[in-house]
Amino acid sequence: MKIFGELFLVVVILVVQCLCKDMVMDHNAINQKQKNLVMDHVDMDYKPCSDFYQYACYKWSDLHEEHRDNYTSVAEMLNYEMNMEIMDYVEKTPMKDMPSFVQVLKAFYESCVESQELIPLKFMQWMKKEANMKWALFTPNDSKNVKEFSWPTTLAMFRKYGLNDIFLETSMQFQSLFSFVIDLDEPSSDRFSFMYSFHLEAYNDSIPLPEGTMDFMKLWEIIEKFEDKFNGINVEKQKKIFKFNELPYPWLKEYVTALMKPQKPDADMEIIIDNVAYLEAFNNIIKEYDGLFLCRYLEVRFLHYLEVANKRDSPNECMTNARSFLPMAIDWIYAQLHPELLNEIPKVQQMFENVVKNINKTLHMDKYGLIPKEFFTKLETMHLMVGSSLSEKDMKMMESYYGNLHLTTNDYYGNYLQLLELYNKMEYSYFVYSSYLRNSDDIVFKIPSYTYYSDIRPQYYPSMNLLIFPLGLLRPPVYHVAFADIFKQSSLATLMGLSIFESFDGKQYGFSEEEAQKITGIAAMHASFEIFFSSLTEQEISKYLTMFGFTSLQQLKQMYFLNAIYYNCDWYMTKSERVGAMVNSLLDFIETYDCKMNGFLRMF
Repeated sequence: MKIFGELFLVVVILVVQCLCKDMVMDHNAINQKQKNLVMDHVDMDYKPCSDFYQYACYKWSDLHEEHRDNYTSVAEMLNYEMNMEIMDYVEKTPMKDMPSFVQVLKAFYESCVESQELIPLKFMQWMKKEANMKWALFTPNDSKNVKEFSWPTTLAMFRKYGLNDIFLETSMQFQSLFSFVIDLDEPSSDRFSFMYSFHLEAYNDSIPLPEGTMDFMKLWEIIEKFEDKFNGINVEKQKKIFKFNELPYPWLKEYVTALMKPQKPDADMEIIIDNVAYLEAFNNIIKEYDGLFLCRYLEVRFLHYLEVANKRDSPNECMTNARSFLPMAIDWIYAQLHPELLNEIPKVQQMFENVVKNINKTLHMDKYGLIPKEFFTKLETMHLMVGSSLSEKDMKMMESYYGNLHLTTNDYYGNYLQLLELYNKMEYSYFVYSSYLRNSDDIVFKIPSYTYYSDIRPQYYPSMNLLIFPLGLLRPPVYHVAFADIFKQSSLATLMGLSIFESFDGKQYGFSEEEAQKITGIAAMHASFEIFFSSLTEQEISKYLTMFGFTSLQQLKQMYFLNAIYYNCDWYMTKSERVGAMVNSLLDFIETYDCKMNGFLRMF
């Protein structure tokens, strides 16, 4: 028995040694693969000192030609590859084994895949049945019900389904858990996605209008002239705060009243109007039009908004749409598929703290007072959250969010509109969500609004000074558990630095967009580079040189910069100027690539 026991122990030791050896081999293989990845994309036809982006990324599109229909950038590639994993989970996991919020995602995704052709008429039919919507488009010109149509009420209804760039941009500003004001602003400078006559022709062919109504092409003639007037408004911004009973136009009171239903606005409730002059100019225009036309116009715009917003031409786009609506459910699934990432979260949090500390130190080197004091305050109070639904408390919260939804796999149109309506309700509510700091019960969190992104990216929420890194971002080529620190730091820490600066509104302080990007890019890259190389020991340098077959520290630094910008590689070279601004004035880069001429432009 003793001999058998000793023999068994020897076998166990040998097995463990083999496993450890395999782990080391896997670790080395993964790092070699990442090194080859960034090096293989280098195009020697370009010079790193004159166009580092082309030098580092030009070959990316050729090497990913076969996937052009699926993604056109590294950030979209991350999304696509994650989607494939999530789709596999959704399709193979029994419904009974899914939390209810994952069942919601599954129902939405499957209904999207089932609906190959988008039919706007089905949106209209659903809203007529479920929301008791009376469509002005379906109402004859001589109908007795014409006077019942109220365009402010119609505008408020569509706002509840996410349409927020027509006539007014409306938001809530919460001052406390129970106190808020309504903020009304003019739409953004481009106001809305442009609509062409062929869009109306398509509606003419697919939406049967009753006899006696205005057909879409006739309506288009009026819309075109109306939008020319609307787009011609150009006034200086004048902000003013009104009480509800002081609002200057009856239609504005009607709009706010409809927006707040079933609540009734208090006479002393504050309404912020960010541009009084715009509102006056807009009011003068709509005096020329009757309520029936304005309702029809809003309805056409609403249909167009739904068409533009719907991304569902492939299962990949359907899952991206589902992720955009239900990001917390995606994070929960991804955590089940990659439990190894949970142990990485504290490391990523520490990385973030180091980046913040270094950026703070770097910006205090500013001798010219370019960086406003407000930004330092933001920097010191900023928080990071990695993933958004990893605790039992998070799961209970999501159950409460989505528990009243009734989505089915055969009603994409109803599912889509229900989710839009839900997000509006969340946007106009406050939720206590302490999991952001994991140790506080005082964090009040307003659920992020629905936004479709075709890529995986960090998200910054100004109202909470909070940076969220989705779990899907922690995958190659950005991150891997087995990556050496040089890859983790160059990629993720640089991305953190750039994301931190999303809170920096350069225009507010007189910077152009180009100047703001230059400052933020340089500081972010400098922070990640200095954190890594300033603490690197001779022994660690020797280890890295051996691992990658390099002969000098300069080669190691060159690989660092290549990996740092790899996340920005895309088909259309859209980040070329930004990357150029990041590196061309950075002393670390200038010395690494021996860019003598660039030395005159250095900032840090």
